[in-house]
Amino acid sequence: MRTLIFIGLVMNAQAQMETTLEWSFLHPKSQKWLELGSHGSVQEALIDSGEMPDPFYGENEEQFGWMEDHVWEFRSIFFPSQDVTQHRYIELEFPSIDTYAKVYLNDSLILETDNAFIPHRVFIQDALKPGLNEINVFITPPVIHHKNRYKEMGYELPAPNDVHETAIAPLSRKPQYQFGWDWALRMNTIGFHKPVRVYAYDHNRIIGTSINTVRIQDGHALLRGHVSLARIDSGKYILNSARFGQHEMLFHEGHGEVELRLDNPLLWWPKGQGEAHLYEEEWSLNTVEDRRPIDRKAFRFGVKTSELINEKDEWGTSYYFKINGRRIFAKGANYIPQEIFPARVTETSVKKMVNNMAAANFNMIRVWGGGYYPDDVFFEACDEQGIMVWQDLMFACAMYPGDDEFISNIHNEFHYQVPRIAGHASVVQFNGNNEVEVAWGNWGFQIKYGLYGKNALEIEAAYDRIFKETAPNVINRYTSIPYIHTSPLSNWGKMQFYNHGSQHYWGVWHGKDPIEDFGKKIGRFNAEYGFQSFPEYSTLNTFSEEKDWELNSNVMKHHQKSYVGNNMIMKHAKRLYGEPENFTEFVYYSQLTQSMAVSMAISGHRIDAPRCGGTLVWQLNDCWPAPTWSSIDYEGNWKALHYQMKKDYREVAIVAKYNDLEDIEYHVVSNLVDTFECRIQCEFFDLDGNRLGIAHLSENLNGQESRKLCLKGWEDRLENDNVHLVFTHWDVAGNQYVSSFNRIHKTVPELTEDDVRLSFEKTSDTTGKLTVRNNAFARNLWVYCMKPGVQFSQNFESLLPGEHDISISFDGNVSQEDFKMIWLNNPE
Repeated sequence: MRTLIFIGLVMNAQAQMETTLEWSFLHPKSQKWLELGSHGSVQEALIDSGEMPDPFYGENEEQFGWMEDHVWEFRSIFFPSQDVTQHRYIELEFPSIDTYAKVYLNDSLILETDNAFIPHRVFIQDALKPGLNEINVFITPPVIHHKNRYKEMGYELPAPNDVHETAIAPLSRKPQYQFGWDWALRMNTIGFHKPVRVYAYDHNRIIGTSINTVRIQDGHALLRGHVSLARIDSGKYILNSARFGQHEMLFHEGHGEVELRLDNPLLWWPKGQGEAHLYEEEWSLNTVEDRRPIDRKAFRFGVKTSELINEKDEWGTSYYFKINGRRIFAKGANYIPQEIFPARVTETSVKKMVNNMAAANFNMIRVWGGGYYPDDVFFEACDEQGIMVWQDLMFACAMYPGDDEFISNIHNEFHYQVPRIAGHASVVQFNGNNEVEVAWGNWGFQIKYGLYGKNALEIEAAYDRIFKETAPNVINRYTSIPYIHTSPLSNWGKMQFYNHGSQHYWGVWHGKDPIEDFGKKIGRFNAEYGFQSFPEYSTLNTFSEEKDWELNSNVMKHHQKSYVGNNMIMKHAKRLYGEPENFTEFVYYSQLTQSMAVSMAISGHRIDAPRCGGTLVWQLNDCWPAPTWSSIDYEGNWKALHYQMKKDYREVAIVAKYNDLEDIEYHVVSNLVDTFECRIQCEFFDLDGNRLGIAHLSENLNGQESRKLCLKGWEDRLENDNVHLVFTHWDVAGNQYVSSFNRIHKTVPELTEDDVRLSFEKTSDTTGKLTVRNNAFARNLWVYCMKPGVQFSQNFESLLPGEHDISISFDGNVSQEDFKMIWLNNPE
């Protein structure tokens, strides 16, 4: 089978031409050529053809290991037209080739690659011939490419998440999570993550533009503009801008910079702090000699400064951010890759994920370091939504080499990724790695891997060379965005550790801490903490049958990648809600437990400000359907946690502080800028819906602070009776918000199916209204749909007797029969 491409007429305004190649690949067992398409992996192609099963279903993941034992050949046949060949430069671009490849054009080796995080370009005009041309790409899996490396080194680099017998993930510049993680299957893709293209032009083309803020002073902003070119070029060009005028730009090895000034700039502010203002800009390049047009590119930029304040203070060592000189408490989560197969990620799915962040009132997202650098569409969406981005470099939970070849490789990676990412207003920090330093100091690598003396010193020197020399040198070359070499800066465990820098708190999940410690053991900046839950039933149906719905079934154990997983969920769920009667109830309890655990943490973190500088939940999303720490499951369903974060992350929120499970306080917390009077009322109800009383509260909040709410006269009822509290508060703009809490001390009348009814009304092709009618108290009522992707305006709420409307949105067709309910009956 051959894919024939006639390269011809896709032309832009600068007489540049481009085309997308189609590929086939040789099956190493059958020796047959099969279609791949424009991009993707051999795994995806064989799944689509039916030869391989869905790796998510059951235990099918285990059938894919053989693919890493073969070198794979890809082929594209094309016929360049005369319109193409008449151009001076013809460029072949692989935006992301995974990973170790040799590329041949008409049997001549033209390119070798070793990094999936950067585009690879080669000029082929001299190797083309009239008529038929053939490109062959041979991709060698990392386990083959590095099979002798550790013998040559004399020791093995620790990589505890790599589940292969030879853990070579640290040697490979490709997404680390694909080697296996405690929330992911192992699936080392082989192929092209993005379409491969051929460009034809006569001079050069712009591949990147950005504007960074140097400083803001005296009513103007000093900016630095950056342009990257496809063809490595040094010399001068004329930069044209309607906003900034005409400038002469000096290029060195394909990169050019220019100093710019913007008077009376409108600043970019994070969500909740002001407008996330973005400027529209278009740049064109001309030659200096004859002013001949080279290329033009439209883009947007924002004006903002970011500072990381990491210094000694009255509590220990601070860790918080200032944006445009203003201290801001960070609220958000950690973002992992949205798919195990990167080629499946679409612009639409990325934008939807960022919308989910904004809908839950995030103002920050951390791009975790074991995945890949997101595309521009991610940063553009964060720019628009006012969501700050903490960007990790792609290193996680392992020790990395520091030899010249590896340093040269990552040097090229940083030089491509840093200016691209730093040009987005949303980016406020670069972080060198995830848990590399804390792993070396605390995870027993030296004993497990026998790393002492010279070998240990070599690993430590490699760390310094990567994260304290190479990375900061490149970052400082392009931007003033702050850089920190690792996260966390302090380990969990001893109480004094929580007073210094960033913290990843895993004392409940990986330790023996009680669940209440989520709200007590508070770091200066909490960059990771979390609790697992199972996805909802529509997602479970995508990888299992109901016969598998048991914690000890092979399918459920296979999908649980955490070594403590299901037992840890059960341990805490039983303490909070009692023994689940069946697997369906266990799934429900798991989501309630996760939501309560993380809400305890968020509340404690927000109340602890300004000592605490921010809170980022582990984790936002999934890359496959499984029990994980995510707040949104793989099919896009919000878990109980995401609905709770939406409330806990409000700019002004009422939160519960758990001194223990029975000793609970209520606080108002604010992220607003200015002092304002917050009007609050608290209504007290019995579970039959009778209002017992009302308290009118008013708190004068000095912007970003919290206050304990005094419910004087109600202490005895709250400590001994069943009471449903409904807080209503109004922010400075007069917007009204409602938060409810339960204090349950006695047996609650059992709610039966006869006591609660659900009706559905479709209001448009993508929206509808659900109405819950309950004649008894419905505790933590979960309305779910047996079709994935339905989003509810509220969920997991406790409802007094009455009629309650819930707005929903959905992508496909849903009907009354698709909706189900489950609720909590006397968990104690």
